[in-house]
Amino acid sequence: MGIDVPDLDDRTYDDLLERAKKLIPAYSDTWTDFNPHDPGITILELLAWLTETHVYQLDQITDDHRHKYLQLLGDRLGLSQPATATVQFQAPEVAAGTRLSAGTRLAVTDETATRHLFETDEDAVLTDAAVERVFTLTEDELTDHTEANQSVSSFYRPFGREADAGAMLYLGFDTNPFAGGDAMTLALGYHNDNLPAPNPSENGVPPFEPAVDLDWAYRLPGDDWRPLKMRVDGTRSFSRSGVVELVHSSDGEASSVGSEPAAISGDLPWIRCRVRTDGWEIPPQLDGIWPNAVPATNSIDVTDERLRRVDTAKERGESPVLSGQRFAFEHRPVRSATVEVDGVEYTEVPNFDASGPDHRHYVLDREASEVVFGDGSQGRIPASNATVTASYVAGGGAEANVSADAVWQLADDRQLISGTGSSVSVPVRPLGPASGGSDAETVEEAFRRLRRELREPARAVTESDYRRLAVTTPGLRIGRTGVWIDQSPSLVVVVPHAPKDVTAPMPSEPFLDTIRTRLRDRLLITDRVRVREPRYVRIELHVRGAVRPQYAASGYEVAIEDAVTSHLHPLYGNDGTGWPFGRPLSKAELTDVIERVDAVDHVETISITAHGGATTDGGTVRIDETALFTVEECSVSMERARR
Repeated sequence: MGIDVPDLDDRTYDDLLERAKKLIPAYSDTWTDFNPHDPGITILELLAWLTETHVYQLDQITDDHRHKYLQLLGDRLGLSQPATATVQFQAPEVAAGTRLSAGTRLAVTDETATRHLFETDEDAVLTDAAVERVFTLTEDELTDHTEANQSVSSFYRPFGREADAGAMLYLGFDTNPFAGGDAMTLALGYHNDNLPAPNPSENGVPPFEPAVDLDWAYRLPGDDWRPLKMRVDGTRSFSRSGVVELVHSSDGEASSVGSEPAAISGDLPWIRCRVRTDGWEIPPQLDGIWPNAVPATNSIDVTDERLRRVDTAKERGESPVLSGQRFAFEHRPVRSATVEVDGVEYTEVPNFDASGPDHRHYVLDREASEVVFGDGSQGRIPASNATVTASYVAGGGAEANVSADAVWQLADDRQLISGTGSSVSVPVRPLGPASGGSDAETVEEAFRRLRRELREPARAVTESDYRRLAVTTPGLRIGRTGVWIDQSPSLVVVVPHAPKDVTAPMPSEPFLDTIRTRLRDRLLITDRVRVREPRYVRIELHVRGAVRPQYAASGYEVAIEDAVTSHLHPLYGNDGTGWPFGRPLSKAELTDVIERVDAVDHVETISITAHGGATTDGGTVRIDETALFTVEECSVSMERARR
């Protein structure tokens, strides 16, 4: 419940007018008519009304007050965020081998004919080759992902469901992707739709490199496998969307992987990626892999732009101010800027509170796309004939979240193909809608965010402090944690987030190190903490029973195993929040779970064999308080029930 804010002045219009009338005899003994028709009383009524109006205005908390309060707390309004999209250049043969540098500007026209500017985030080395076949080879099987790679409505796992060491991804091309040079780029679209967003992190960069080692190779028809060097990896080993740049060499031979399936025919050029060392928390899942594609962001770099003087009084409806106080940028909103006046660089400050008359300071109004100079008392005023220039980054806002039907093109075709000796048109097409753009934070939103942040624990003292600090580690997706502070050192067990078909999620060592660092920086001076992965007790189930007469006697093994696995899942099991740490498992409970499967009439016998530190007591499997279950094997034998 909030505190009632008192009025600074509780006098009303009537109070002010009555007080003024009582003071009249003290100043004039000849003024004796206090009736409303008297001109003097009319003036007093006007002054009382004006005074009440000013008192009301002074009693309000305005956005200026809130901005200042945010500054006192070391915070400010969040900037607008730029939209991003993945675009593909449709390169002709003559453009093969051409490198489009990061920062290539693109113009986008949406359905309302509004023009937006984007810039590519990474280099793209063009090729006229297209991906024709996509396969995944694991110990179990060869899976064809060609259709999924070309579809906009499905995703696939390039290294299989487990993504274990030895899994391989094969990409078959319709022609030699290195025909135009020794390098090519591939864009990987990571599928995030079934995952929560990672915890916010500085600049959106993950806090660690996955403990994964990948081996790339290529083969031309009739040739041996040759090694590929990965010059650039913007995907962090298939853990996010980005671009990989591969460089080939005619020297050396790729490491042997044994015999290959017949589907990996010698008729196509192939690129192979093999998992040498696995270590993902979430098995990679992709919307697609595309040549000639790069991410582009609604953010542009502008260099040495001459700023336009703003007539503040005319454009803003304000009273006149000293000349030269405001200058406008061409593009908006401005995210960051370096401002010079007649070649002398000025310093950006949040406000002019600490500025003197000789300080070369300015305030950057990002959303209005204006730079504000001082008034001569606080901050120097540029001369009336001064040249104000700026190099800045502009972009952002929800309006740049254009649909997949928007028209994309190079903003300047002349920047495109250098060295081809001819003018070449390269169409640009989006691989989906632009997303992620958002408008600047409002004052109300900033205060709501700040209240949430102030409620966050700054020190690890209680069990809930440990848990909250762990699960909010920047850049990570954490499913749940178990915390035990009644032992020394305190113990935190971390289960990373994973899709439902990953039944035993395990964090990598860099993942755990990130959480350890966060907790140790916030411990009390005498405390210690251990952070480790969960320990899974593997169980084997043997189920005998009967199915209902209207069902066949077989074919329900998968449904029964899925029911048991879902019930014991560390993130989604039990009541949907995950199987509790250390909770025992009884035969009666499993029997109830299995009998809820539609086809099952009843369960006659069920046996449980546990591996990995568990005890069995009268049909109940008991585990350590920090342990969880995972189903290793489930065999089912069913007969048709007799009625």
